[in-house]
Amino acid sequence: MENSGVIYLMMLPAMAVTMLHLGIGPFGHPSMIKHHLAFLRVPKLLRIIIQAICIAVLFTGAAQMLGMIDLTTSTDNPAD
Repeated sequence: MENSGVIYLMMLPAMAVTMLHLGIGPFGHPSMIKHHLAFLRVPKLLRIIIQAICIAVLFTGAAQMLGMIDLTTSTDNPAD
């Protein structure tokens, strides 16, 4: 699988963790708020590290989708 495909797949859990951290989307619903509160009980340093990784993945994926960077590794890459 190309690197861009891996980044796109990594964006799904990264966005879910970001939504969990912010308590938005399905995690803001009263029946799911327990997951948001459980995430807030994780040590702050660990939460910061997790969010930093999520932000890096989301920015890399967005830059790839917008054409700002090219992560394809094929030899017939038209960007070369």
